[in-house]
Amino acid sequence: MEGAHFSFSALLEIAGMKSEHPQIRYHGLDALRGAMMLLGIYLHASVAYANVGGWPWKDETRTSAYDISIGLIHFFRMPAFYVMAGFFAALLIDRKGIQAFIRNRASRVLLPFLAGWCVLYTVVQALAFYGSTWKQPDVLEWLWHFLGSGRFLKYPHPMHLWFLEYLILLYVITIVIVKVLRGVLTEGLRERMNLGFRCVLQSALAPFLLAVPTLVTLMFMKSGVLDDPPSFIPVPRIVGAYLVFFGFGWMLYSNRELLSGLSQRAWGLAALGGLAFAASGFAYFRLPPNKEFGAMLCLFLGSQAVVTWSLILGLIGLFLRYLDRPIPWMRYLSDSSYYLYLAHMPVLLVAQLALARYELPASAKMWIALLCAVPILLVTYHFLVRPTWVGMMLNGRRYPEGTLFNHRRADRS
Repeated sequence: MEGAHFSFSALLEIAGMKSEHPQIRYHGLDALRGAMMLLGIYLHASVAYANVGGWPWKDETRTSAYDISIGLIHFFRMPAFYVMAGFFAALLIDRKGIQAFIRNRASRVLLPFLAGWCVLYTVVQALAFYGSTWKQPDVLEWLWHFLGSGRFLKYPHPMHLWFLEYLILLYVITIVIVKVLRGVLTEGLRERMNLGFRCVLQSALAPFLLAVPTLVTLMFMKSGVLDDPPSFIPVPRIVGAYLVFFGFGWMLYSNRELLSGLSQRAWGLAALGGLAFAASGFAYFRLPPNKEFGAMLCLFLGSQAVVTWSLILGLIGLFLRYLDRPIPWMRYLSDSSYYLYLAHMPVLLVAQLALARYELPASAKMWIALLCAVPILLVTYHFLVRPTWVGMMLNGRRYPEGTLFNHRRADRS
């Protein structure tokens, strides 16, 4: 036990964490993490009717009305989520120790990933196949043969659950890095690292300085934006890109006294993100056909990186400024967001396939599908997840049946 205690203490020392800080709950950051989850549902509801983006099934009626919002959300949503993941990973290790962290992440990330994929992949593949053949008179017979043959397992894909696979990888990588650094990182060097981080974050040029490593990772992306994994095999360029965001979140927890400064600068950072997004759009529509390296590509990638970091920092500040207090309905949505994101794909697909038979504008179909799917997800969460062992796995506790806004419990990470 003494050796384990020494190892953990050294780990905290290397990470720059100080356990004497009061164990407050970061309501604003928890809300931001949940909001990024819920924003993914809008993203997937709209992409089925947009000209851009991939989805298991896309409606024949499409519109360009959602292309801009999809592009903007893709710039910052998952990066912001991984920043929060790094922050709360550091918090959990600081408060409960490395062994408790591993057990917690195994039950709340690894198990949902494995169990969720086994259930959802088959259902989503069946719905996607039905969507491509529903006009055929013998579609059900074809569907039965498709599932029975096992062809849908030939090229397995993590689907929207890829973020959990990469999150597990980042947990492992970060712990390994910290353990390696423990042997070579002196107290003085650790202080200089934290000082450098604070200087960057407090600088008026913070979004531009932080954009540099992200710009480098974007240069390796095939699509010119952050790529989604094509399979279960980890892609180094994607792992590296999100390791930057995760590592920033980890360091942010070590220097969490700087969070108040982001609250004061929040609106300015958000405005900078808007200007940078306009610049990225200007460059995007002037890119050469094959995206050859040149001035427009550099402007597009650079402004995209600035958008990402401006909005990450701005959103952190805005959520801390306006939502960093106990708000029962916001806490409920934050708790439910994990389940809603995990389970939303088949529910959305059912609604979208049902609407395919009707001649409606694409924009109308999107909102009808979204407004049908979200209430169904919330009802199933409230009655089938929140008070059950599934709620224990996803939320860290099981709420009594029938309770709505009862949150008298220990902090969750």
